[in-house]
Amino acid sequence: MDNQDKYSQLKEPAESKQSQAYHQIKEDILNNTYKEGTVMVERKLCDIYNMSRSPIRNALQQLTHEGLLSFVPGKGVVVPEFTTEDILEVYDLIEILQIYAVKSCIAKCTDVTLESLHLAHAKMRECLNDGDIYQCTRWDQKFHELIVEHASNTRLQNIYAQLNCQHMRFIATILDDPALAERSYLEHSTILKAIEEKDVAAATDALHLHYQNIKQYYINKLIHRIHI
Repeated sequence: MDNQDKYSQLKEPAESKQSQAYHQIKEDILNNTYKEGTVMVERKLCDIYNMSRSPIRNALQQLTHEGLLSFVPGKGVVVPEFTTEDILEVYDLIEILQIYAVKSCIAKCTDVTLESLHLAHAKMRECLNDGDIYQCTRWDQKFHELIVEHASNTRLQNIYAQLNCQHMRFIATILDDPALAERSYLEHSTILKAIEEKDVAAATDALHLHYQNIKQYYINKLIHRIHI
């Protein structure tokens, strides 16, 4: 590193370092680099991400606030194991918000709305064909975020964003299941068709089935883990 690069690094705002730490750690949580129960030791994270403690500590605090990490007395900040209650609470609320959003989305639907949803849906198919389950799940999320975005309700977006962070933590545990990703893609096809046809009842039914299947999948996965 030459002197100019060193100088640029020293002049970089603290907010930028904190943002970088936040996004890098969050990405690694979501791609399952850190398994459930992992203790997020600041000193080790400083070495991994080549950063000082301040941005790492702030990033961990933010991710804990969002529900992607938890503070456990005697251990510190850890990647949490989720429970049946977590699954039911998060997905019940997400389903309610998605059904509310899809009604508004259909009422306000434009060509831009449909183009955006078709793009996300096509990207899911592309990632499945490439065997990239992680990116497929990200486009899956984007599809649902677009439904909320095109409902044009700022308060809805803010509430949904917080729940979506916790939902993202669940997704990190299913990156080895292409059959689930394929089923999810087909369920999104049904949701998209209903939106295209402006069929609120069909869209509501499709979303309900989608989230019922997701909840049951995670509950079965959790039961299997308990009995191993």
